[in-house]
Amino acid sequence: MELLQVKDLTYAVPDKQLYENSSFTLRSNEHMGIVGKNGAGKSTLLKMLLGDVLPDEGVITWNPAATLGYLDQYIDMDQSLTINEFLTLAYQELFNTEKEMLKLYEKYGESGDDQLLTRAATYQEQLEIKGFYQVENDINKAITGLGINDADQTLSSLSRGDQIKVILAKLLLEKPSVLILDEPTNYLDQEHIEWLTDYLNAFENAFIIVSHDTNFLSNIATCICDIDFGSIKKYHSNYTDFLKQKAHLSEAYQSQFDAQQRKIKETEAFIQKNIAGIKTKMAQGRRKHLEKMDRLKEPEKKIKSNFSFKLMPQSSPNVMTIDELTVGYKESLITVRDLQIKKGEKIVITGADGIGKSTLVKTLLSAIPAISGKAQFSPQVVIGYHSQEIEWENTEWTPIEALANKYTKLTYEDVRRELAKCGLKREIASKNLYMLSGGEQSKVKLCDLTMQPSNFLILDEPTNHLDVDSRKALQDALKAFRGSVLLISNDEEFYLPVADHVYTVADKHFIRQ
Repeated sequence: MELLQVKDLTYAVPDKQLYENSSFTLRSNEHMGIVGKNGAGKSTLLKMLLGDVLPDEGVITWNPAATLGYLDQYIDMDQSLTINEFLTLAYQELFNTEKEMLKLYEKYGESGDDQLLTRAATYQEQLEIKGFYQVENDINKAITGLGINDADQTLSSLSRGDQIKVILAKLLLEKPSVLILDEPTNYLDQEHIEWLTDYLNAFENAFIIVSHDTNFLSNIATCICDIDFGSIKKYHSNYTDFLKQKAHLSEAYQSQFDAQQRKIKETEAFIQKNIAGIKTKMAQGRRKHLEKMDRLKEPEKKIKSNFSFKLMPQSSPNVMTIDELTVGYKESLITVRDLQIKKGEKIVITGADGIGKSTLVKTLLSAIPAISGKAQFSPQVVIGYHSQEIEWENTEWTPIEALANKYTKLTYEDVRRELAKCGLKREIASKNLYMLSGGEQSKVKLCDLTMQPSNFLILDEPTNHLDVDSRKALQDALKAFRGSVLLISNDEEFYLPVADHVYTVADKHFIRQ
């Protein structure tokens, strides 16, 4: 059964055509991954499917019976509710049914009317079929699976990442006929990504997921919608086979385009040579043929990110020493007994979201006071810091203006060249920051980092929002960097080739793997 039909979808933004006459469908049992480079229009497509953005042309039709569940990271939540109370809202309809059933049983007890007993029994049967008496067990599975601690906490006490995990848990418990998720793994560590993978593979209904996590996509998607070259193309295959098919089709298209261009040049040369000679009629005929030719669009030239971090010289053998450092706010989150990071050493810290990794980094940078203990940097250390949160002094600025205002000795053209190295085209570099996708904004921040010499990079979840090619470029840049690195990440595919040592934060302890 078709749940969704997208027909002849066309949509453009001021600087480019995102989709043109694109069509695809979603069937009731399909698990769809949506892929594309940063700024291709993946999140915009989701907004169109949800009715929040209107297409320029085309029709989006949902089956009237379809129920949609969207991971809205900005949903209004009653912050006074506990986690358990919020998740219980996923079963509100069943609790209402139970309330009606109990009323009928109460009335039956008073009147002895068998019709009331029959109606109550019908309600009870419905509750059993819908798994009402497994609700508590299902909630506990979701809480445990996604790494949510202490279900009696109020929502107001949670980190942003933990709140998103709770929203995701409620969405999974609701079991809509179509799940729509945008980068669901961003706030999950490896253990909880694996749980979500297993859950989605067992999910009997359809889902649409935007993700740059290639391992995750490879394990969950049964079909792929690729947004590229101004179109949306659906591949009826898993992610691995999609990559092979796309590469084959791209090569074939490039060959067709090159052959057509050669034919056009040969024909134009013949026309120019013979239009006034004895072969005039032949030249005119070929001119008409050229005019009627359905010309192939030139394949888009991809701008690859090429991050390269400038090294500030350093003679001291160590960059940082930590001694009995306890970090947190009112209560302790992590204690690091003893850690020394040497010159050129690359350290990775992993662990569940909300466990205190970012708090540790902010404490090291003196943005948050330590509860006890100390961390000391060597005198020659120059830090380059990439925060997990993308914030700007003025979102009305363009990327060029944001960096030119910081690096005042550089011209706008100098800044534009730096942005181009990091995979940002001229038209993207000239747009307001608030108009850029999350991945494009992340590239601007990374470009800023490449422009300031340092010898100790501290990066907090830098791959969030980055597309596959940009992740690989950043990985290569970190491997090539001869300074020290402290990297917060749960993306094993990204950090393992970079790391000299990996530490895990668990139960307030800092454990070397």
